[in-house]
Amino acid sequence: MANKFITYDRAKAEIERLQFYVELIESYQPVNSEQEIIKEYAMTSSITEVANRLNVSYEKVVEVISSKGKDELHKIVRSGYMGKTKQHRRKNLYQFS
Repeated sequence: MANKFITYDRAKAEIERLQFYVELIESYQPVNSEQEIIKEYAMTSSITEVANRLNVSYEKVVEVISSKGKDELHKIVRSGYMGKTKQHRRKNLYQFS
């Protein structure tokens, strides 16, 4: 991460945002396989690692993460994933079979 100077107020807001996210992940209690995928992805940010840890297909992990968010953590994870893959998804849109 770049060593960029930020204001006090912005730093406090960022701490609060991150603390909320950490507490949300720590208190998340998965009750089905989709929620386990969401929590693991929130912890690792790696589809491959989630697929390997939970013994599910890569495609299944992508399908669950990119589906409409069913709870707060899923919505945050989906938003992050969609932002992370935007460039790749846009690039594939223009390729012809």
